[in-house]
Amino acid sequence: MKKSTTFFAIAAAVLAFSLPSCESNAPVPDDLTSKQLIQGGQSAFEKGRYKVALRYYNAALERFGDSDTAVFVEAKYEIGHIYQQQKKYEFASNVFSELLELYSVTIPGQLPGEYRKLSELGLEQIKKAQK
Repeated sequence: MKKSTTFFAIAAAVLAFSLPSCESNAPVPDDLTSKQLIQGGQSAFEKGRYKVALRYYNAALERFGDSDTAVFVEAKYEIGHIYQQQKKYEFASNVFSELLELYSVTIPGQLPGEYRKLSELGLEQIKKAQK
């Protein structure tokens, strides 16, 4: 009896530790809208599951980024923000700089304005963190 209890305790512990990694490897469903993909990325980010969040944002870029500039800008910014949180400053700086370049060649009002300001703030924060 004691051996079976120990076995089940070990099996439960292995299962508990393997579940988060299974989620990070699970494919992003093909039928999600751009809003659902962005929301999936935000939910994963809030839980500290950065790899999952990146997969959702990259899926949003791949599926909708060419046809919807608002989705492109939001997903791209969120990717930069994740890199910033991970202290991958070079990657984050590249993303924020790319966004700011896009804003500089676009007619004002064509892109969501908040991501321009957030990208500028992200670059400022990175510069302070690297001092």
